[in-house]
This record gives sequence, structure tokens and C-alpha cells, in this order.
Amino acid sequence: MLDTADVTRQFIETMIDIIGRKTSQEYAVITIQNLLKKVQLMYPFLREVEIKNSRSLELEGIVSVKEALNDIPPKQVGVALKELVTRIMTSLGKTAGFFFLRETREKIGIEYDKILLKQMDVDLTLMQSTVIIENKTINLLELQKSDVIRRFLKVLIEVVEKQTSKSFALSNLQQNVNKLQPQHPFLSSILISDVRYTLGSEEIVVKENLNDLENEDLGRAMTAILFETDKALLELGRNSIADDLKTHLTFDYLSKLKEMGVNITSQGIGYCAVFTHIIKTMIDIIGKSSSEDYAIFVLNTFLRKIELKYEFLKVIYVEPATKIGEMYLIKIAGNIDEISETDARRAIQQLLETISQSLGENIKHEFIQNFKNSLDKKYLMKLEDIGVNFHMIELHESMLIKTQ
Repeated sequence: MLDTADVTRQFIETMIDIIGRKTSQEYAVITIQNLLKKVQLMYPFLREVEIKNSRSLELEGIVSVKEALNDIPPKQVGVALKELVTRIMTSLGKTAGFFFLRETREKIGIEYDKILLKQMDVDLTLMQSTVIIENKTINLLELQKSDVIRRFLKVLIEVVEKQTSKSFALSNLQQNVNKLQPQHPFLSSILISDVRYTLGSEEIVVKENLNDLENEDLGRAMTAILFETDKALLELGRNSIADDLKTHLTFDYLSKLKEMGVNITSQGIGYCAVFTHIIKTMIDIIGKSSSEDYAIFVLNTFLRKIELKYEFLKVIYVEPATKIGEMYLIKIAGNIDEISETDARRAIQQLLETISQSLGENIKHEFIQNFKNSLDKKYLMKLEDIGVNFHMIELHESMLIKTQ
């Protein structure tokens, strides 16, 4: 039988999951962690709830709730949870409430929803209806692509200016737009001006014809601009703007950018570097139990196998050493830095799963753990940021072993 502590834990984990899928799990954890601390001042019994600091991609275990919460009347806990939900919706932005509540109700499941409603007086359907009435003139679907691009670039200028100057922020963005225009011709629809000298009213003007473009095309262009911006700042000895961007963009815009495939994480590490280090780490691990040449053969075989699904992998090839004492070469004969986050995540996950399943029993069980331990931390963090789920790979592998 589910108790108040069980339902509270599941409810908070579900909200973290929903926000995490639109932004990142780290962002979701930090956001709800901070809001929970404020609500705990009003309802001290919520101190029985702890959200752990974790970069792990598994949600299980992130939220812990002590049994002592079961000593508090369920409806009193429900009041506190409603306050938490209200604060979360406020932090996400005005238009996100309806969709956030609907997804929470759908994902949490019937049993938990029943207890929330009947025992704790948390009526998600009623809260949903209230949001519709309060925001009847606002609809997330009315947020145009051109609005999202304009806001993204406007905030980009602001956060770059904080580390440099207004002049640098504007000129750098203009340079990046000009540089990327041959690959993304529609960038000509973005006009940038310095209103200090032009006396205009808008620094960024985005023509409405961008609304007719595919999300993926826009997402690739914005990701490329973000990459070039971060790269320029890092070369100047400044910091990545990723965290600042996420802080200044509301949930509405982050959601829309996520739909376009824009993952706002430090862009200093491109996918060329990511795939190079992933492949090198795999070769090192497999080579320890066999030979370097065999490890290279395995990598090349499976790269060719899954390139039918992920075409960009065709440009990646590992060339074995031709002489004793020489190093093998990982060749990437093209620019893969602009591939979408979704394609990168799926290709990496499939490569890990496929290779893991092909290995002998002596290293198969520990392959993923060895991979995580061996991969340089900054690349591991990049994989976590784009959503590579190591836990699911290990779980899938475990299930396959049991069925054999």
C-alpha cells in the first residue's frame, strides 16, 4: 500500500523528469531543489524530503523521503505540495503551467493520482483548469519560431556582454551569422544592429519567414551560433555562457529550443572531439582483453553497421598503425559538430549497446562501467548533458543475459 512518503517522492521525481526532458536533469534538480528550500520555510515537515545533488541520469534515488512524513496529516502535506507546484509553475513561465500539469498527471500514473486527489487533496485536473482560465489569452503554441530565435539571440547578446562588452557581443554575433550563412542561408533573415548608433528600437530583428522553416534546420543554426560564441569566449579565457543562458530563458523558450534540438550546454566541446575520445576509450578497453588491432576492427565494423541509420558516421574511420611503435589514427573526414543532439545521443547509445553485446563474457558485464571510469570527465559530462543513459544500456544488457 502506498503511503504519503511514497506518493510525495514519486510526485517530485515525476516533476523533475518532466522539466529535465525539456531542459536538462541537472537544471530540473537545481530548480526544484531551490524552490523546495523556500517552501520548507513555510512547511517545516517538508524537511523530511531531500533532493540529492547528482549528475547521474537515473532518476531513481534522486529524491528521498523519510518515513516521518507519514506522521503528518496527508491533506496538510498536500497543501505544501500545491505550494511547491505553484512556485515551480511561476519559475517556468506563464504559458507552461497547463502543459506541465497535464504531463505530470499523465506520467505519475492512476494509483498515485488517486491518492493525491482523495487523501491529499491535490487535484491536478482542477489546477489544470485553473491555469486555462487564468491564462486563456496565452497559448504556448502561439509562441512563434521567430519569437524564440529573437529571444534566444537577445539573451545571447546580454550574457556575452556581461563577460566582455556590448560592442564585442554584437560584433561577435554578426560575425558568426555571416560565417554560418553559406550553410544556413535563412540566417539572412536575422538583422543585428547597435541601437546606440543606429537609434533604432531593436537590436535583433527576425523576419517572420523563419516561421515556415523546419525546427531541425533552425536548431542546427542556433547550435552552430552557440558553438562559435562559446569557442570565441573560451579562446579569450572567458567562461561558457550555457548556465547564464538557461538562467535568463524561461521554461517556455527552453522548451521550444529543445524541440528545435538546441541543447544549451557548454559548446566548447564539439562532437568531433566527443566521438574521437569515445572511440579511443573503447579501443583502450577492448584492447586490454584482446589486442589493439582487434579493438580497431570491432569499432570499424560496428561504425559501418550503424552508419546505415546515422549517415554522419560514414565520415568516421579508425586507421590502424602501419608500423610498430606508431599510433592508430581516428579520422573524421568532415564537420560533424553541427549534428543534432538527438542524432548524437542515439548514435552513441547504439554504438555502446551494440559493442557491449558483441563482447566476450569476461568483459561484457563491466564494459559500460569501465567506459564511464575511463572516459575523461569533461566528455562524460557532455554525454550526460545530451542525455546518454548508461543505466538503461546496463539494464538492457542485464535483461538480455537473463533471457539467454
